[in-house]
Amino acid sequence: MAHMKAANPTARDLRRINRQTVFRHLYRDGPMSRLELGQLSGLSAGTIANVVGELLADELVLEAGFEASEGGRPRTILTLNMEYGYFLGGEIGETEMVVELFDITLHKLQSTKYLLTPEDNDPARIIERFAQLVTQLLAETGMPQEKILGLGVGVPGIVEQAAQETVYAPAWDWQPVRFKTLLGKQLQIPLSIDNGAKAMALAELHREPDMRDETIVALNVGTGAGAGIIYEGKLFRGGNNGAGEWGHTTMVLDGENCRCGRQGCLEAYIGAPGILRRLRELQPIEAQTGNQDQILLIRDLCLAARQGESIPQQVVMDTLHYLGAGMANLVNLINPQRMIIGGWIGLLLGEHFLPELLQIVERYSLKQSFDSVTIQVSQMGEDAVSLGAARLVLEAFLSHVGNPNNPVATLRQGVRPGISRSSAQV
Repeated sequence: MAHMKAANPTARDLRRINRQTVFRHLYRDGPMSRLELGQLSGLSAGTIANVVGELLADELVLEAGFEASEGGRPRTILTLNMEYGYFLGGEIGETEMVVELFDITLHKLQSTKYLLTPEDNDPARIIERFAQLVTQLLAETGMPQEKILGLGVGVPGIVEQAAQETVYAPAWDWQPVRFKTLLGKQLQIPLSIDNGAKAMALAELHREPDMRDETIVALNVGTGAGAGIIYEGKLFRGGNNGAGEWGHTTMVLDGENCRCGRQGCLEAYIGAPGILRRLRELQPIEAQTGNQDQILLIRDLCLAARQGESIPQQVVMDTLHYLGAGMANLVNLINPQRMIIGGWIGLLLGEHFLPELLQIVERYSLKQSFDSVTIQVSQMGEDAVSLGAARLVLEAFLSHVGNPNNPVATLRQGVRPGISRSSAQV
């Protein structure tokens, strides 16, 4: 059987690839001359001149000073236009919503948050409140909406990346919700939506680019529990972007009821409701009136356990037991080189009880797999999901930069040339 020949790239394809290559080098490697760009990219001086001319015309790149050259005239230094635009990253968690403003290199400039109550989880209400939070942040910073290059949002549940990008969050009793479409009606900003644990994994990769060659599992443990998996420098998504629902792996056959409607899920033992259920079994506690009460109770529980109180110690050790076994399952199944613990409960437990947790993970892991993994607590605190969500739209932006013939008008109503609406593969 004859093999079909691969189509040769057209002149437009080459122009797009060259433009993207040059911009990515400037983005990653900092200010440099045209000569250095040519050396890094392998492109000819003529091609560099043409591409740089386009980027300068689009104001994506600026000329910023000169550097001396041996025996010749000084070379012009090229740099990113840091005021070209900005990114927003947000998280819709189960205890709060957060929106953060980032510059073009994802340095955080400002943030705002809104504490959620259990009654807030209606999709229409959530979307309206989140849009209000975005508008509030832009007003506080004096940032015009047309300067925003994109808004990324980390959400609970499975985000199916079909035409409508629906969110399925059984713990919130959300049947597939056309989240991106509904939010897009409120905000005229380019949107990227993904699961919060996946966004957290992207944030960790952004913080430590040298981890790109590692298999990484980022754990987001809070009210619920999920995992983001990085494999060969990219998110592992599965068939319909549902990979990483680690909290709904079965830990106890026919065990405790989970919010997803099934029984015995890991989340039912390590998420906030499961921890407080276990505490109520051992000692009376006041009924919780909201998510903020849960956060305070679990923080107090960890502090009391550290101080040697017997019932809090027992509850924490029970939680660590299930968490450690769940982590060991991932160690044995995925054989990652790095596992990063995050989420507000993950950060609490990791900060105060990491040695005890590691002993449990080791107990349930295969020796060779455990010996090859580095387990650490996230250094990003509770900003990880927002940063990772902003990384989603950054990647889309970097891909769109490669399309010189697609004006920003298609994306931002004619504000500035440079990028288009097509979604990027992260």
